[in-house]
Amino acid sequence: MDWGYVLLIASAFGVLLIITQRVVATRRHIMRGFVISMGILLMIRYELQLETLIGYAFALLISFLFWLLIGRYNPVGSDDNIKVYGIDD
Repeated sequence: MDWGYVLLIASAFGVLLIITQRVVATRRHIMRGFVISMGILLMIRYELQLETLIGYAFALLISFLFWLLIGRYNPVGSDDNIKVYGIDD
């Protein structure tokens, strides 16, 4: 088993899933589609190797832990609530 590959898949998809959690709700479906399509392409390319599945499982665990520890208590703001400060503010 190639643990370097597992770590690469877990970190790459973990980051993508965390970014998906932090995207504004109106655009979240586009990001989910991107993450799912990347996962399908990797599964096709590497023929569902055990390392790929273990990497996906670790990525889901990382994403769940992020949501459990940080995401529940700090919800994503909407576009209307975001204020950009400039030089004059």
